[in-house]
Amino acid sequence: MREFHEVRQDYHRLMREFNEVRQDYHRLMSEFHVVRQDYHRLMSEFHEVRQDYHRLMSEFHEVREDYHTLMSEFHEVRQDYHRLMSEFHVVRLDYHSLMSEFHEVKQDYHRL
Repeated sequence: MREFHEVRQDYHRLMREFNEVRQDYHRLMSEFHVVRQDYHRLMSEFHEVRQDYHRLMSEFHEVREDYHTLMSEFHEVRQDYHRLMSEFHVVRLDYHSLMSEFHEVKQDYHRL
């Protein structure tokens, strides 16, 4: 009879331990499901962000190409501007020289 009580006590002790372990298992499985959902949500967000990153990088490269094209055109226009200003100054000097000659000739004409 004594052995029966010992076995019975061991059985109840083991059942309590089993129930504790089972509760821990269910708690951990519940936490695991929450973590797994968070993981999938974050992976989904990561893929969206990565797509946005690649889209923005593509747009950046297009804008950078446009920038370089416009800078090249700007430098060409600036060179043309400086060339034309230089020609303008030469023409202006010629104009003033001719006007001076014209006034001299005009004065000579009036004197005669």
